[in-house]
Amino acid sequence: MTLKMTVTNVAEIEKGLWKFKMPPHQIRLFGEPKSNVGERSILIFSDFIFDPIEKKIHFEADAVTALNVGTLADVLGMSATSELDAKSNQGSNARTSQDDFGSGDRRFLEMVKAELPPHMQEASLLLLKEIRARSSGDLKKGMSRNFSDTPDNFWYVIVQPRIEQLSITVRGPVGHFENLANLPIKDDRGNTLFKVTGPEDVPAAVEIIFHAIRKS
Repeated sequence: MTLKMTVTNVAEIEKGLWKFKMPPHQIRLFGEPKSNVGERSILIFSDFIFDPIEKKIHFEADAVTALNVGTLADVLGMSATSELDAKSNQGSNARTSQDDFGSGDRRFLEMVKAELPPHMQEASLLLLKEIRARSSGDLKKGMSRNFSDTPDNFWYVIVQPRIEQLSITVRGPVGHFENLANLPIKDDRGNTLFKVTGPEDVPAAVEIIFHAIRKS
């Protein structure tokens, strides 16, 4: 199982270059470093999600290379490629910044922030960023805590504060998803329903969502 990690309190120096704190013993989790000199550690990220609003970098441990482990907790992090280049293969209409979310997407995130705990706020933001990186659109609020994706309602989400989860329904019968779903799924009036319970569910959720039947 891949270890998923998050760095907080990240200061962006320029696009693809950041400063943050991480003790040397944690840096060594990323494998044998290229060198051990000076005070500052240097990390290279080959795959990541940088959130400039929350000042966080989300990544998997095996997507990081330690170039140097220093003696202090000061770290310089660098992207192996620019974030925009990394997303460019996913379509020219992709969104990679929370600033570019539509008004409905932002309303969804505001509700999540008000009604769900921090780990579900993180999961919701990661989920929406991954979806918008592959499909432009905007969420539209319905009754209660329901949000449907526009213009093609191939997925919709319900914020569930009582059980601290997201309920997601995707277009298509359960049989359409059985061979790839890595989360429990069940029938929802001819479509397919599953739950997101934390950040660890996001990759599987995105895979299910983009296997949904599309109108065009």
